[in-house]
Amino acid sequence: MKIKLKYLFVYLLFALFYFTSCQEEITDIENPNDQETIISNSNLAILLSRTTANFGAADDILDGASCFSVELPVTVEVSDITMIIETPSDLQQLENLYNESSMDDDFLDFIFPITIVFSDYSQIVIENEDELQDFVSDCETEDADAIACVDIVYPISFSVFNADFNLIDTIVIESDEALHGFLDNLEDDENVVVVSLNFPVNLQYSNGDSIEVNSNEELADAIELAGDDCSIDDCSEASLVSSLEACPWEITTYSSLPEFIGMDLVFYSDNTFAFYQDGNTYNFVSYWSLITTENGLYLNLETDFEDFNGEWHVVECANAILQLTKEGQTMVINQECEDDLGCSLTDISSILQECPWDFSNGSGNFETNQMIFNANGDVQISEGMAASAIGGSWDLSVTDAGVWLTFAELTAFQESLHGDWLIVECDTDRIVLHKDDQTLVLEQNCNTDLFSCFENTQLIACGIDGFATFNLTEANTECGPDLAIYGIYYYESESDLQSNINRIYTPESYSNMYNPTVIYAAIINIYDEAIVHMFTIDLIVENCNYFACFESVDAVLELCDEGTDGLYEFDLSIAFADCTPTADLVTYHETLADADSGSNIIVNPASYSVADVSSTIYARVEIENQVDIFPIQLNVMTCNAGNCSEADVDGILIACEWNITSYNGSDNLSHYNFHFEYNSGIVVIYTDSITIDATWSTSQTSDGVIIDFSNVTGPNIQAVNGSWLVVECTANQLILHNVNDSSLEIVLDNNCE
Repeated sequence: MKIKLKYLFVYLLFALFYFTSCQEEITDIENPNDQETIISNSNLAILLSRTTANFGAADDILDGASCFSVELPVTVEVSDITMIIETPSDLQQLENLYNESSMDDDFLDFIFPITIVFSDYSQIVIENEDELQDFVSDCETEDADAIACVDIVYPISFSVFNADFNLIDTIVIESDEALHGFLDNLEDDENVVVVSLNFPVNLQYSNGDSIEVNSNEELADAIELAGDDCSIDDCSEASLVSSLEACPWEITTYSSLPEFIGMDLVFYSDNTFAFYQDGNTYNFVSYWSLITTENGLYLNLETDFEDFNGEWHVVECANAILQLTKEGQTMVINQECEDDLGCSLTDISSILQECPWDFSNGSGNFETNQMIFNANGDVQISEGMAASAIGGSWDLSVTDAGVWLTFAELTAFQESLHGDWLIVECDTDRIVLHKDDQTLVLEQNCNTDLFSCFENTQLIACGIDGFATFNLTEANTECGPDLAIYGIYYYESESDLQSNINRIYTPESYSNMYNPTVIYAAIINIYDEAIVHMFTIDLIVENCNYFACFESVDAVLELCDEGTDGLYEFDLSIAFADCTPTADLVTYHETLADADSGSNIIVNPASYSVADVSSTIYARVEIENQVDIFPIQLNVMTCNAGNCSEADVDGILIACEWNITSYNGSDNLSHYNFHFEYNSGIVVIYTDSITIDATWSTSQTSDGVIIDFSNVTGPNIQAVNGSWLVVECTANQLILHNVNDSSLEIVLDNNCE
């Protein structure tokens, strides 16, 4: 007998000792906290080891032993037929063959030698049946407590530290086998390396659900939540009802009528069900119910489709597969949920916008219609190449049931198309959707006219007394064919267009004469002046409040009095920073009279100095030849160290950008810059190469002001997540201590320059 063990991490251990010896390569970094460190024999390490263990029960149809698996590919003989088993799909076909036959448990023979793989991925070569049976006899039935209901989405990475908490390496893990071996080599010894898992980490449950975790605690909870309940595995009536209604089911085996293989069954909550084949439904109403008897559970199908009609005995419910028997017939159906689509929500969004789509619900109502999905969320339904007569909106969303396409605000076909449609099949040129007992099939039609995308549209602008300036070239911006020898021209009347006279020569700044106004547009061959396509643009002027953004801002700027008794410098431009990009001109004045007249402008508002501890400045805002004035209150506060109020801290943080000059005495995080956004609760954390959108908030407690950081992702910087007490506070520097571990300290310095 040949024994072969895989030592997967010789390189890793060598690398650790190598980096430990090369002090010039060591990077100092803060101590990893308990939410990141992986400790040998801890609950999390054990859970990860169980999750990544080789799952020997997956191929019990081959070896009948759950504590090891047979390495694929393997050759077997079944009833004098030689088969090569290469994939898990081949195992399922082998199991279906066994279930459909009257064979006993010894229905296959191996072609030796074979290799068996244990839960720790160690391997042994087996030379004959006797050797195999020795291991089968010794096999324990608990399958080494493997957790098979959840998988880790790779790659993941670990930061490796030496005993002084210096970062010496980052290890990338690509597979269960690699992670299992990595965990086996962890030693619970304070003199050796410390390993920290880099979050976020994604997990995929066997029922199709997925989850993102951001700490050790969340990871352990998510794995424990999976437990052993992978799918419907008990054939209880309640479990089966939920599973039948959750997703469509595909017939993978029908013993007497193989032509039914590939047909889909959809079970609705009103106890009706439908047959679908190649996206087409059979037009008769069918009913389903479950019946519990002394002999077990039966799926009762009432349908005009005679071959399906009757009571089907449920003989197996496991791993999203149902095996049913009736009067000598066997039918196996597989659950087809979101994971079976082969398209993500992003994929579907991109596919929908590529080309127009022909569509049908099997009734023949839409044979000449096409759908066009625009990036702005509009959907147009046209007949042939004619201009769109039907409009509405479209949206994609994801639930536990799968990906949904929603049609809303339709101007026609509301009864046929309006509502939420579950996507049950997705290819690059074909999408099948279900809603209740309806089916909608979309087929991509990219062979459309080059200019059909340019359709009748409208532009809406803010104006005064019904007049405004429009950029006509913004109409149909979603259309992007290579016009090459063609140009787009605009006219004030249809007769001018037909005669190709009186073109609008400044379409980027056209002022309307009426409200509304119709502009006529033509795509013209620039060589022979032939008109190849025409469309209209409706110009609509609405009375708008240009200054709504400015009116919504409580413009108060605050600085801390540092005891200099001198001038206080404010940056006036940040008072309305979110609004000023929409203005044509913003100037700042010391008096209201100066602001009214536009005189005595403050020359450098970004560094305005004032001696008073309380004063008012006036911002004069001009938009579309309209003027309004808004006050800015300037306050100088007493900010004693460690005694700032919540309002003080908020004002200090949003006044400038900040960076971490020290984390537990280390400057390794000083390249991270913090921009605290006003009123949004967003803090943008960035370096030269990465940007993180995290969240922040403050609260006042009896101990002082608390700053909370959350959703901070990325290597090392995730350590700032949590609650921090402000222990020292000035306009230029904040010193924070972790609420749960006061030994952890952050020093933030402003970067106003």
